[in-house]
Amino acid sequence: MEKIFGKHSVRAVFLQRPKDVQRLVLAGKEAYHAEFIAEAKRRGLQPEFMAWPEFLRIGDFTEDDKHQGICAFVKPRRIYGDRDLDLLADADCLLLLDQVSNPQNFATILRTAAFFQIPAVAVLRNRSVDVSPTVVRYAVGGAEFVKIFRVTNLSQTLTELKKLGFWAYGLDGEAPATLAQTDFAEKSIFVIGAEGEGLRPKTRKYCDALVRIPGGQPGLDSLNAGVAAAVAMAEFRRLRS
Repeated sequence: MEKIFGKHSVRAVFLQRPKDVQRLVLAGKEAYHAEFIAEAKRRGLQPEFMAWPEFLRIGDFTEDDKHQGICAFVKPRRIYGDRDLDLLADADCLLLLDQVSNPQNFATILRTAAFFQIPAVAVLRNRSVDVSPTVVRYAVGGAEFVKIFRVTNLSQTLTELKKLGFWAYGLDGEAPATLAQTDFAEKSIFVIGAEGEGLRPKTRKYCDALVRIPGGQPGLDSLNAGVAAAVAMAEFRRLRS
């Protein structure tokens, strides 16, 4: 079972895939969980209340986990792969992450993608962050609204998506044009580089254009991957509004 905890994340599961929820474990005051108790019973699921020590043991929580006394055990989410790219044929904007490894950055990207209604985010199968319970919690429900792809080769994925009509824009601090100066294609991909290293040289070659976010100063010349992706998605949606 996939473990999902925190009120926003559990709420999103009930919204997006309620039939996958197999068990709902709660601790604390019943009134605090009234919304989830009602939703579970509506789905024919009996919530389980337990004392805090048992709740922490069942959820295998650490002191740093912000669980809010609610944990759902859910059938594992579908993670898409190389053979599923055709599902994105009708999308207008996608994100491809080039070796992004920080869980909080990945979670921020998922949350922001959900907010801007970006349908999918792709990460590399190797040398990239995994879709862990912590990432899902940090995404505060966002992971339920975005298709997550794990692909083997980023350049090959870009090639296949270009066959579907996409143009790829790599975020690069040294690019000549800014986001605002770029006329984005109707079907656009933003390629986001790893924390610190940015886009790999090979990845740059497969981008149709490189764009930058204006700003920076000596000693602070870039944004982290999560914030950079958010700025790019906001600009794309602004131009489409």
